[in-house]
Amino acid sequence: MDTSTAASSEKRSLPWVAIGAIGAGLFGLGLAVGGYGAYVSVLIARGVSPDAAGFGMTLFLLGQFLAVVPAERLTRRASVERVAAVGLIVAGVGIALGAIVTLEVTYVSRLVLGLGQGTAFVAGMKYVGLRTSGADTATAQGMLGALFTLGLAVGLAVGPVAVPAVGPAIPAAAAAVVALAGGVLTGRLSSLTDAGGTTLRSYLEPFTSPAGLALGLANMATFGFLMVASTWYAEVLAGSSLPATAVLVGFALATVLGRGLGGWLSRAYGERATVAGTLLGLAVVLAGLAWAIGTDSAGGIAAGLVLTGFGFGIPFGPLFSLAFSELTDDPGVTLSGMLLVGNGGALAYPWLVGWLLAATGSYAAGFGAMGLTVGVIWLLWAWAIGR
Repeated sequence: MDTSTAASSEKRSLPWVAIGAIGAGLFGLGLAVGGYGAYVSVLIARGVSPDAAGFGMTLFLLGQFLAVVPAERLTRRASVERVAAVGLIVAGVGIALGAIVTLEVTYVSRLVLGLGQGTAFVAGMKYVGLRTSGADTATAQGMLGALFTLGLAVGLAVGPVAVPAVGPAIPAAAAAVVALAGGVLTGRLSSLTDAGGTTLRSYLEPFTSPAGLALGLANMATFGFLMVASTWYAEVLAGSSLPATAVLVGFALATVLGRGLGGWLSRAYGERATVAGTLLGLAVVLAGLAWAIGTDSAGGIAAGLVLTGFGFGIPFGPLFSLAFSELTDDPGVTLSGMLLVGNGGALAYPWLVGWLLAATGSYAAGFGAMGLTVGVIWLLWAWAIGR
C-alpha cells in the first residue's frame, strides 16, 4: 500500500527501521558539514582568500534553499521515501566530490551537498511524520535532527585532526559511504505518499506576519549560524595556544546536549521563554566572543566557542514545535518555510565572516556582526511573540 490510508494504519509506534535508515544518511551528511572547517583551513593554506573559502558554505546553504520547496512538492507526487533516498544519494555524491580540494570542485561539492541535504531533510522528516502521530512525531523527527547534529559534532571535532593526518580524501570518502548507505536503506523502506495539495504561495505566506518572520529568523540564528560556526571555528583555533581538539569537542557536545536541554527548559518555562532567553544569551555570547578575539583572551575564546554550542542547540526543538502549532496545519509547508527563511537569511554570513577577516585581519568583526544580528532577531521575537 502506498496511500495515506497505509500511512494512518502504521501510526502505532516509533518507526525504528525508518529512523535508523534515514538517520544514518543524515549522520553522514552531518559528518561532511561539520568537517568542512578542516577543508577551509586546507584551502586557506593553499593561498585561497578566506572569503572565497567560506563561500563554499554559502553555496551549501543556497543548495538547501533551492531544494526544499521542490522536494516538498515532489513528495506529494512521488513516494516520500524515494525522494528522501534520492536526496541522500545526491548528497553522498557531493560529499565524495569534496575529496578533490580545489576551489572550483569544492564549490560544486558544497552546492550538490546542499541540494541533496535539503531534499533528504524535508522528505525524511515528512516520512517519519506520516508514520507517526502526536508526541511520537516530535520524538521521531527530533531523533533525525539529533543524528544529523551528532554527525556534525563528530565531523567538527574529528575533521581538523583527521584531514591533516590522513589527507582530505579519506574523511570525505567515509562520510560519503555513510550517506550513500543511508540512501540505499531509505529507498527500501515501505512506500508512503502524501496526497495533499498546496500552492507555491503557501510556503512563504505564514512568514509574512511578524510572528512568522520571527520564527523563521530565529531558525536562521540557530541552524543557519550553526553552519557558519562549523565553517570557521577550526580556523579560529588554528595556530592558537588553545587545545583546539578539546575546545571543538566541547562545542560539539554543547550543541548535541543543547537539543535535549531545550526540551527540558520548554517543559519548565515554556517554549516562547526558552527561545527568547536563548536568543538573548546567544547574542551576548557572540558579542563576548568577538571581544575575546579582539583582546586575544584565550580563556574568553574557549568559553565563547563552547557556550555558542548551547545557544545554537537549545532553541531548535522549541522553535519547530512552536512553528508546527502556530503557523499552518500543513507540516510540510511549515517545515519547508522554516528552512527557506532560516537558510536564506544565513546565506551571506559564511562569506561575510571570511570577507571581514580579510579586511580586518581578525575574526572579531565577523562574530560581532553575528551577535548584532541575533540581538536584532531577539528584539523582533520579544515584540512579535514574547508578548
